[in-house]
Order: sequence, then structure tokens, then C-alpha cells
Amino acid sequence: MNNGRGDSPLFQRWGELYKDALFEADRHKVPRRIELAKHAILDRLEDANCARNKRSVQTGELAALRNAHRSLRVLEQIYFDGNSGKGNSGKMDALRVNAGRAPACV
Repeated sequence: MNNGRGDSPLFQRWGELYKDALFEADRHKVPRRIELAKHAILDRLEDANCARNKRSVQTGELAALRNAHRSLRVLEQIYFDGNSGKGNSGKMDALRVNAGRAPACV
């Protein structure tokens, strides 16, 4: 059964990179993980917007791409604005909780 998530290899590629960025424990690797995930997401969005590839986009994937990209921008703000980690644990927890859920369309 197609649940609209995770069945295509392209979804798996950006999805894995996104989760790698969210759950990276080594603070020195976080910026590179974010960069890789954002590039994969933007590449997939570009593919999805191409008229001949629209059929390859699964239900809900566009919303998931948008939400993942937004979450990575928040993660960047948290990481670069307050690298000390003070006051950011609640935001980080919220990002991690949402990583496993199907995001709502915005």
C-alpha cells in the first residue's frame, strides 16, 4: 500500500539526509549534514516542479519537502545563533519529534 511517503528511492534519499542532519550528535558535523540535506531537498523540489516529472512525486511529498526545508532552516538558526545550546533544547526536541511524522501541508 502506498502511504505517500518513503516508497520512492528519491524520497528515501532526501529523507535519510534530512534525518541525518536532525539527529547528528557531533556538533562539528551538523553544518555539513544540514547543507547536504538542503541540497537534496532542493534538488527533489526542482525535479518535482519539472512538468515531465510531476507524476513521480508521491502524495504528500511536496508538503514533506517544504516542511523539511523549513525545519533545516530553523536548525541552522539554532545552531549558528546559539551554538552554546542555551534555551534551544525545546526547539530541538520539537524538530526531532516532527522528523518521523508526515508533515501537514502549509
